[in-house]
Amino acid sequence: MTAPLDGIRVLEIANYVAAPALGALMRDLGADVIKAEPPGGEVMRASFTPGAGAYHVNFLFELENRGKRSMTLALGSPEATELVHELLANCDVLLTNLLAPRQERYGLTSDQVLARNPQIIHCSISGFGLDGPDAGRPGFDFTAFWARAGIMGLVGHPGAEPVLSRIAQGDHTAAMNALAAVFAALRMRDLTGKGQAVDISLQQTGVYTVATDVARTLMDGKQPKRLDRRAPNNPLFNTYETADGEWVLLVHMTPDPYWPKVCVAIDRPDLVRDEYATLRQRMEHGATLAKEIQSAILVHDLAHWQERFDELGLIWAPMAALPDVVQDVALRNRGAFARIAHPDGAFETVAVPFVIDGAEIGPKGRSPEPGEHTNAVLEELGISAERVTELAAAGVFG
Repeated sequence: MTAPLDGIRVLEIANYVAAPALGALMRDLGADVIKAEPPGGEVMRASFTPGAGAYHVNFLFELENRGKRSMTLALGSPEATELVHELLANCDVLLTNLLAPRQERYGLTSDQVLARNPQIIHCSISGFGLDGPDAGRPGFDFTAFWARAGIMGLVGHPGAEPVLSRIAQGDHTAAMNALAAVFAALRMRDLTGKGQAVDISLQQTGVYTVATDVARTLMDGKQPKRLDRRAPNNPLFNTYETADGEWVLLVHMTPDPYWPKVCVAIDRPDLVRDEYATLRQRMEHGATLAKEIQSAILVHDLAHWQERFDELGLIWAPMAALPDVVQDVALRNRGAFARIAHPDGAFETVAVPFVIDGAEIGPKGRSPEPGEHTNAVLEELGISAERVTELAAAGVFG
């Protein structure tokens, strides 16, 4: 089988999560991804260190850097800048999360890179983009995606304290956004013969994830109300607790035909009455109906409701815990998790979140050690041993 990105070479000058996550996805799709990291390795190598609890490998670093090749590079000197451009002359994509001022300082802006290699794709991922008032502001997914994009203000119960995001939720969403943009840029290069500049903002990515709410606010200028499970607008779009302390989510977006079926499912046929016949009527009695449904569902455990809801064809889901998610038969059937060999013991990680029939997709091995492939990459560039010695003496490799 052929991998979609066979023959594509990527130079990744990035750290933390969003940009390296894109590099990992591109490597899974067949690209050769060269990770240029500072001497000693990038900062995320020190997170979730092996030996802490049950972790025998750094699971986060492995997730974002599996299958890449690593070279060490101390940016800042003229020699290092020149070497980077020699690398880029042989690459299809530059992937970076350096902020705009640092890109300028190291000669890595899109203008500077495209001037040297007019066919390259320059992909930048940052909190707030490469221009505008916040171009130089550091931004993580917690700040740029979760808080500044407005998502934080939309979740949680009305009046409750703000809810924190899960780690790297915005980073991985931005990586998928960037993957689509890089694909489009590569296609543009096919059509025009010219390289492209891709600028991904965590904040703008966050806005798109809640685009339905944002589109409404663009119309009426109002902050959407937080959802309240105790008084829902639609009692058939709500969470309910079962007798064994589990939770189920009912979702019927066009619920009029489903209302009688739900009433039968929860053994409350008495709720099928004229005053609750339409969605608007049920919205007017949302708190009352939510209380009635909750009382009914509390009578039995999750196993009972799973059988009952499936038997009657309701649209629902249990609130799954992650130990159950990673054993989910549907996910495993799709290849959602991949096993990677490692000197310290094989482990599973999260695979590419899509399927392309007939294509070779998946992790290409463990993450590299810092600088593991420096000599091999330089040899591919045709750099002589004498020059490598000179560059090392100049501190280019740390």
